[in-house]
Amino acid sequence: MTSKQPEPRKTKKRTGFPKTRFLRRGTKIQKTSLRKPRLYLLRRENIGTGLQSIASLQLEWAIAGLKGNNVSPQAIHHARTTIKKVRAIIELTAPCFTRAQRSDLTATLRDAASRIAPLRDTEVLLNTFDHLIEKTTESQDQFASLRDGLVDQARQCRSNSSRQIPHVIRLLKRIHQSIPEWSLGKLKGQDLRRRIRRTYRRGRITLEHCATSGDNEQFHTWRKSVKQLWYQLRLTSRHWPDDAKALMMEIGAIGESAGTERDLTLLSHWLGNGPKTSSSNLLQGTLASLLPELRKSAISAGNDFYRVKPRQFVSALDL
Repeated sequence: MTSKQPEPRKTKKRTGFPKTRFLRRGTKIQKTSLRKPRLYLLRRENIGTGLQSIASLQLEWAIAGLKGNNVSPQAIHHARTTIKKVRAIIELTAPCFTRAQRSDLTATLRDAASRIAPLRDTEVLLNTFDHLIEKTTESQDQFASLRDGLVDQARQCRSNSSRQIPHVIRLLKRIHQSIPEWSLGKLKGQDLRRRIRRTYRRGRITLEHCATSGDNEQFHTWRKSVKQLWYQLRLTSRHWPDDAKALMMEIGAIGESAGTERDLTLLSHWLGNGPKTSSSNLLQGTLASLLPELRKSAISAGNDFYRVKPRQFVSALDL
């Protein structure tokens, strides 16, 4: 008899920062004529073939959205999330690849992500800055010069990043063209269960280190592990009780909280590297009080989520 998955704890209220942190305030999301592809295995479909199909559809969708030199926040956001989804699929299917194949795939995806990362970071900085000053009781006019600096940086980054988009498209097409060669035909449910258990265990161990060390990069590593697990749950959702809705909601809230902490940390670094003014000092003080609480909240929720052992966590997965 399989052990019952514990009831997830109710998620705490968020801090008020935007769920979609990438899009700047006032940015309108334009509708696309392409239908968003699925990110889950259907019941009764071959696991390997299904994952190949998902990866292929996701990449086609992202490539079509980039359209040459299009560097709109929406297109970049789709490309970045697609890279994360495909990496999650590669992690799930890792035993089917040789070390060289897996290294080549992950290096190509990492290269594509790094080429658009500066654009994402500048957009996030501006977005986070806007929401941070909304939380202050001071007049927003005194922060105008700082915001102008961020706007100029974002504008320059968009101009520079337009040259990277064709490279990103080529890299994504290279991955897409390799998918038919992925030897996933013998992939079994127990293989996916083992990989998800591994991801869960890694996040659990990393969380323990975060709670004791307080290291920024360790926390960032844990945040990425949380996101990786969320994608793996999404991919296998139809094989969990209630489509893993409760699990994904719980770990998704943790990821959002940890992601907000990361965005505020990036803003703190940007302010620290700039000129010291009364406005920047005020914001640094606000961040100094927000960041420890955000991290404490994320770690607390993480401890609750990771309270069961890895084998017990995947026991309800019907694959």
